[in-house]
Amino acid sequence: MKIRKERGITLIALVVTIIVLLILAGISIGAITGDNGIINQAQTAKEETEKGNVIEKAQKDILAITASGRSDITQQELHDILEKYFESVPDDVSTDDILTTKEEYGGKYEIAVSEIYDGEIEIKGITAAELTDEQKKELYGKYVTNYECSSNDAIETTAPGKWMIFHIDDDNIYLIASDYIDTDYCPTKDGATVTKSTSYPKGASFSGVYSKYAGSADITDERIKALNSDFFNKYTSASNNMKSVAYMLDTNAWSGFVENNIADYAIGGPTIELLFESYNKAHPDKNYPSGKYKTRASSTTGYQISVDGGSNWNTYISSSSDYLDSSDPTYVINSTSNAYGMWVASPSGTGTNNVMYVYYIGRVYNTSYNADLNGFRPLVSLKSDVQLKKTGDNTYEIIK
Repeated sequence: MKIRKERGITLIALVVTIIVLLILAGISIGAITGDNGIINQAQTAKEETEKGNVIEKAQKDILAITASGRSDITQQELHDILEKYFESVPDDVSTDDILTTKEEYGGKYEIAVSEIYDGEIEIKGITAAELTDEQKKELYGKYVTNYECSSNDAIETTAPGKWMIFHIDDDNIYLIASDYIDTDYCPTKDGATVTKSTSYPKGASFSGVYSKYAGSADITDERIKALNSDFFNKYTSASNNMKSVAYMLDTNAWSGFVENNIADYAIGGPTIELLFESYNKAHPDKNYPSGKYKTRASSTTGYQISVDGGSNWNTYISSSSDYLDSSDPTYVINSTSNAYGMWVASPSGTGTNNVMYVYYIGRVYNTSYNADLNGFRPLVSLKSDVQLKKTGDNTYEIIK
């Protein structure tokens, strides 16, 4: 009788088979998930593709600027292009910088600027004529950190700069001292100068100097007359308030605040016309439905002001709801530690002795020329070809 042998897998064979399968599985998983695995290779390829797309987009934007034959790009132009694709692009961007892409461009990828552009970068700012109205508005109140003049030490401040951008017209940028000046730096006229306050460290009156002026007859420069255009187009005056204003508008006297080759002239402070023109642009939200803050020369005595677009006129702002924003140091220094207010280079229509000023709470008011409560914040008109370059969120430099 034949005995049939039953064939089956032995325990040893089973173990060997399992081990072989595990080894094969490990190799397969490693090939998929390891450092050089299929998944990682696919992820790397995806990242490289997305980074390449960002680089290509930025390069196309740069080419649109340089295609006209230019061999380089300005720093501002490069900054504006990179800001579309990258986070926290520095204002002084250079080819050495490494930037991080925005989330919408695939993820937080780090890309060197040199991978996008490795040519020359022209350090260039922007002039008054090149600015749009919206850009001008954004510049008001920003600090200029490198304006130097012989009287710069007159301004002691903890602010980022000694000078602020006050106003910009079609041709010129105007700076204002960011604080009241030390009265020792107030100019003299034929040996006479302002009378220092006994109550305020940087306050002064016109008592010691007004008599050295004839009044509006002393203002002959058309650029300066244009700052009080409504008055000088209609009237002349030899009153005490106009003599005091003539001191503030004396460009020869205030020349210590002029930086050679940078500024055209300096005066002792803004006029009421320039003050409101600047404020209206910087604070459009403060304008009334019927219009903006307005001024008019009402007589040979001086100015009236309106806070409702010209429907009603007064010689001062009467309601606290209409005051200038006291949190904006461009126009209002909200402190009495150095002075009570800022002298304004315009005569007031309230009386022949009264000069206008901005009170520390934002009220535009007037007081006698011999009151010593207010301080001076010189105003500088920069030359039309002066360029400004952004160096920080709140600071700009003049390109010299």
